[in-house]
Amino acid sequence: MPSTGENVDSYCLKCKLLLAHVIVSMIGETISKVKCKTCGAEHKYRPEKSAAKKTAVRKPLTAKQSMAKRAAAAKINDNNAPMQWDLKNRNMSGSTPVKDYSIHDRYRVSDTINHPVFGLGFVERIASDKTMNVLFRDSVKLMAMNIT
Repeated sequence: MPSTGENVDSYCLKCKLLLAHVIVSMIGETISKVKCKTCGAEHKYRPEKSAAKKTAVRKPLTAKQSMAKRAAAAKINDNNAPMQWDLKNRNMSGSTPVKDYSIHDRYRVSDTINHPVFGLGFVERIASDKTMNVLFRDSVKLMAMNIT
């Protein structure tokens, strides 16, 4: 029969492991509180990690949430960047102005730039007044702009 001050194994939520603990208090013959010998946290006695966590019941998405989720999934990411870049490059007309990239210039969505290392790029999104997302042949890159 265990008693206060003895060692016992208990699951520590802080360490996320089954570790050695010291029994701090008992209620009758039942271990109540323990102290982790690794992190020092005091908590109720857990003989092992609880097997099943309750899963939250998901509410159905509203139409607005559903559309937002689809739009986020359709955004350009590194997996489909080459295909999107190729499509934009093919649809580019001969009169589309291509600006040489400069960290000091300001850009807008749909601008086309020529970067000395990455090549031809299409400004997809203005992330802040100093950064933009640019679609290059191999990936979307976060680029600096408007730096004085």
